[in-house]
Amino acid sequence: MQAPKVIADPIYGIIDVRPVLPMIETREFQALGDKRQLGMSHLVYPSATHTRKAHSLGAYHATRELARRWIERRMIGRRESDALAGYALYHDIGHPPFSHVTELFCPMPPGIRGMSANSAISLAIIRRRRKEIEASGIDFKLLERMASHRDPLHLAVSDKNLGMEKLDYLERDGLFTILSRPTGVDYLREHIYFIDGHLAIDEKAIDNAVEAQNYYLKIYKNVYLRKTSAIAQRMVQKIVHHLIAAGELVPDELVGLTDSELTGLMRVSREPIVVALYENLRDRRLFREAVVIRTAGFDRSGALTGKRIVVRGESDRVIDRLAQNPALDETNQTGLETAEQDIATIAGVPATAVLVVPISSTERFEAQDILIYEGPSGPRGRRSRFASLRARYPAHFKNIAEVGRSYLAFRVCATEPHRRRLSEPRIAKKIIERVLAA
Repeated sequence: MQAPKVIADPIYGIIDVRPVLPMIETREFQALGDKRQLGMSHLVYPSATHTRKAHSLGAYHATRELARRWIERRMIGRRESDALAGYALYHDIGHPPFSHVTELFCPMPPGIRGMSANSAISLAIIRRRRKEIEASGIDFKLLERMASHRDPLHLAVSDKNLGMEKLDYLERDGLFTILSRPTGVDYLREHIYFIDGHLAIDEKAIDNAVEAQNYYLKIYKNVYLRKTSAIAQRMVQKIVHHLIAAGELVPDELVGLTDSELTGLMRVSREPIVVALYENLRDRRLFREAVVIRTAGFDRSGALTGKRIVVRGESDRVIDRLAQNPALDETNQTGLETAEQDIATIAGVPATAVLVVPISSTERFEAQDILIYEGPSGPRGRRSRFASLRARYPAHFKNIAEVGRSYLAFRVCATEPHRRRLSEPRIAKKIIERVLAA
């Protein structure tokens, strides 16, 4: 008799990990236990210290349960079920320290194209861990096809709306930050189907799917795009940029580091700018907003909060241009530092007193459609009929896009002694002109 191996989880209760112990006991998976799920959000929400390991175990359990229901409904077989659960366990195994915060510095593995850095690195690790995957009784080639997104079954884990890992982090992140969970997720999971290579929901779960999409917006507003988190994230990225430039960190080794190990490199760095930024992060002395550019109609004055902040409203076209400007993209750390130096010159303050925080990608607010299963069609019911949630509720998708845009902001921040200088009307006007002319 195999001894029980169970894990207590705040979302699902008890998770049985006996089937995948060889995969869990690998170095890469154990490292996820020291990689925060939400990057720098713990600076806003002290309880947001849950890890990629906890999330991966949750995604594994939710996928295992979904696959069990699909077997009962004869949508998949046991072989597909085991591979799906294994893919869910390893879907995030390629995350670097502080999750998406440092992902932009990770080189893409050779021979892998058309995937995000995290997905590509995860795939490369999966290919190295074939022995452990097969020791867990999983068809390696099938799992590898899911991880490379060549098998449509991967949607059971990674679909933007209905994937088990998506629904897991939605619940998990909400619980540890704003102390809430989306309603009806358990019901929604019960009514997700895999038919003819498509992921679809039952008619009766439409309201729950809409609620889940609305909850995504709520989490983005209050957690993922939170001002303090965005500023802290940019500070970490600037630190990593200078660690690499100084030769104190090799990009190829970044993925293998945990949060603690990367923090240790910051602590012992000899680079003055790294030392200063790290000390400010450690003591939570973050840069503060001075000038903000955002979508017109949402450019509320900083005076409403009693703070000296100049907020400029611009058209959607201008905001899109800012978001897509390669000179002001988070992947171009050198370009951002050039902008910081120019702004510092305009304001007559030290360059180290200015921090530019670019606009996050607008793609995250482009809600994907959800298929609704309507039953068999055609001669003898050999084909399946699907409807579009977007076609049925176009106003819902339009609202997601409009509300999402209200969160987008380009921030010019400063250390507290220099913040007032940057927000002087004459100086702020010149700063905005510099940014828009980039």
